[in-house]
Amino acid sequence: MERGGFLTRFEFIEDKDFKYNDDIIKGLQAYNRSQTGYREKDKQNFYVCQDDDILGVAHTKMASDWCHIKRIYYKNIDVLKNLLNDIKEYYKGKVEGLQFSCVIPRVVDDFKSLGYIEKGRLEDMPKGGENIFLLNTDFESYKTSEDYEVQVTNKRIEQYDEVLKQEIRKMRKSLNFSSETVDVQFVVLDNGQFVGGIYGNFKYDYLFINVLYVKEKYRGRNIATKLMDLIEKEAAKRGFQNLYLTTFEFQALGFYKKRGYKKVMEIYDYPKGFKEFTVYKSLSIQQHSK
Repeated sequence: MERGGFLTRFEFIEDKDFKYNDDIIKGLQAYNRSQTGYREKDKQNFYVCQDDDILGVAHTKMASDWCHIKRIYYKNIDVLKNLLNDIKEYYKGKVEGLQFSCVIPRVVDDFKSLGYIEKGRLEDMPKGGENIFLLNTDFESYKTSEDYEVQVTNKRIEQYDEVLKQEIRKMRKSLNFSSETVDVQFVVLDNGQFVGGIYGNFKYDYLFINVLYVKEKYRGRNIATKLMDLIEKEAAKRGFQNLYLTTFEFQALGFYKKRGYKKVMEIYDYPKGFKEFTVYKSLSIQQHSK
């Protein structure tokens, strides 16, 4: 079945329309549940208001027994404290801690001043800068100089989110690097049927490999290797030399290490009872070592 090290019966294609994205994500989610059991998930939106003004917005996602702060805007540090207080209150007893990553030094400094600990970093993300990964497991409330009204809802409030969008647009204009996200996906088919795939995002001069999944009965046939080859070649083609991904201890850390990925961060109880690893690879170092 193999020729030149690759299985010839399978069709590997770039899925430019992301037709199989749900298959990839749901397949990996099902595998993760088989290893860890059911883990509660949800998404919440926090809004700090004063009269008719919106002073702060945070979008959060609960996954792997942690709260991920995905997007945030705050007018000042006191607004940030109010936002984080309500996030803590909502998630207390539900998660192991709060996680946030950012490439903007001012925002990183604000979070560190409130007790967030730097767990890891990726250099040159973007070029000349750093992406800092921050954690906090303390659920005590911050003292604030003013208590604002905070609304918490699992449905976004459009007029409030418009403020967030405006502030993000302002922020992007002030940056000396692009914050555009570009998705890429490759899949493998067996006689037209989905076998597996890989999905990632180009952003901040990096490729983040978000999901890699191969159906159980097709594992052990170099399919995952071929998919990784394809997405890494696509990164090089687009001029991206830095790559990273996350993997749980029950997934494929050894596989990525064999491909030259180095561990830069690990988090315990992520999900509870397991570790999560962040690994990094430089294509330029790989090329120079050949």
